[in-house]
Amino acid sequence: MIAIIKRKERYALDKRKKNGLSETVRRYGKGRKSFFYTTLLFSAIYGLSSILPYYFIWKIINALVRGAISQSLDTSLIVHYALWIVASQLIGLIVYFIALASSHILAFRVEKNIRKEAMAYVLELPLGFFQNHDSGVLRRLIDDNASKTHGLIAHVLPDVTGAMVVPICLVVVLFLVDWRFGLLCVSGVAIAFFNMATLLQGSARLMMDKYAQASESLSANGVEYIRGIPVVKVFNQTVESFKRFHDSILDYDKHAKNFVNFCRPAMSRYTVSLYAPVLLLPLLCIFLMPGSVQPVELFVKCLFYVMIAILFYTSLMRTMAINEQLNVFNVTLARLDTIFSQNKMIVKEEQKKKEEGIVFENVSFTYPSKDEAALKDINLHFEKGKSYALVGKSGSGKTTLVHLIARFYDITQGSLRMDGKELRNIENDELLKELSIVFQMNKLMKNTLRENITMGGDFSEEEIKDALEKAGGQDILERMEQGLDTMLGTKGTYLSGGEIQRVALARAFLRKSKVLLLDEATAYADPENEEVIQQSIKKLREEEKQRESVIIMIAHRLNTVKDADQIILMDEGRILEQGSHKELMERCETYRKMYEEFTRSIEWRVKHA
Repeated sequence: MIAIIKRKERYALDKRKKNGLSETVRRYGKGRKSFFYTTLLFSAIYGLSSILPYYFIWKIINALVRGAISQSLDTSLIVHYALWIVASQLIGLIVYFIALASSHILAFRVEKNIRKEAMAYVLELPLGFFQNHDSGVLRRLIDDNASKTHGLIAHVLPDVTGAMVVPICLVVVLFLVDWRFGLLCVSGVAIAFFNMATLLQGSARLMMDKYAQASESLSANGVEYIRGIPVVKVFNQTVESFKRFHDSILDYDKHAKNFVNFCRPAMSRYTVSLYAPVLLLPLLCIFLMPGSVQPVELFVKCLFYVMIAILFYTSLMRTMAINEQLNVFNVTLARLDTIFSQNKMIVKEEQKKKEEGIVFENVSFTYPSKDEAALKDINLHFEKGKSYALVGKSGSGKTTLVHLIARFYDITQGSLRMDGKELRNIENDELLKELSIVFQMNKLMKNTLRENITMGGDFSEEEIKDALEKAGGQDILERMEQGLDTMLGTKGTYLSGGEIQRVALARAFLRKSKVLLLDEATAYADPENEEVIQQSIKKLREEEKQRESVIIMIAHRLNTVKDADQIILMDEGRILEQGSHKELMERCETYRKMYEEFTRSIEWRVKHA
């Protein structure tokens, strides 16, 4: 998943910079778009209201100084200005509250729609996508970035227009009151931004990319380390023993320090040059004082510029912080776009052929990340009511062939049909209804035993219990305190690998599908569970044959395939031979050697048991 993000994020980020916040609101803020403009409007009003107190403070100081000189203080005028300060602050609080409330309403809608659209899109991706990408990283990609988007819209959007309006208005004020003081204030900004430009160079972006990659790697490897803590404790290991995690910590430390050390000098120069004019304003006032007709007014102006300059620089820093947050916002959405850039399964209308079963016709397949084909010129016809076994050494293409039937991927060349219709033109929901799949390693959801068996289907309790019994899982049900409604994965209720396989088999018994795919279901089971699972598979095969289903199983242990109607021997992505066990023993030397070696290994284990 990290590789996907890094490959596609730059393109997505460039696209996001063109579209930005308004495009995100248009896409995900359906029904709440008016709150976007409400937030921007009241944010601008709040920005203006934050300037007014400084203007009236200047007026009060001016009145006090003039009153002290003339010994005639107009207190009513000071009270008038003070009331304006209070009023502007109250108005500011009210409009900011409205902006904040509007942005939160919008943020909740955007977050909800991002999650909905992302999950809906993910459901239309081929199953191979989930096989190749860690579910934890995928979850974080959707959940974390949707949450970040919510936070940015809710808390940054109310400040966006205010942060833009305030500096612009202050620049106008700086030059209107006295252009000489204004020029000094703005010159500091020019020097500051020149220093900041060094942080936007290519080398800085490269460092930021490396830092982001190191952070992603640390997060992913940290999850693996936490999962392996039981092993760490049992063998009394340290974090150094987990080389990938340890290396990712060191890598993150290195890139974080490099980035900080690179940014520190430029940020220091930026801050000093930005605030230096505040210290120079009194010196300019002293310099201008001898030639001034109204030295008192010049002094009051100087005080006003000190206040306004601090406000101006603070608002600029705030604008830059918001700009940085908007960059984070763009990166966040670019990461989400890496999901939406994945190719969905395409379904087309077509004329159905008059044939039954599953047909491979000159099928070749190459994995997206590979150059060499995993399957080459496969021609097979899996007929209804028959059982087929795929055998061959590791990497021969057995699992790939089964994955193509389940449409983990679409074929590269040729034609793959089910009941006369191209597999790629069958709706995903429709296809999955026709398939029952038992993998080598199955996963259970953190849900009830019932839901893990039915997978959302509508089945009676008797049907569920019958399926579980046929799968050899009666003992699982008996030790569950709440029966089928026992929550798995909580309060110590966990199942062993063999028990998980039995639950997966119960699903297959329950579904009664047209096609049954078995990917060496006993590969990771202990001897006791293996015997139970093999008996269950035998029952399942008998039931499926009676329903005239297509049964395809991958086998590494050849004693499980002798009863198959057809055994397909594969090697390096091609079909070497096909026939019954008896036929292959007679005419295929490769199969005969494989079977004899397997038999000898069984005899050796029994002898040395």
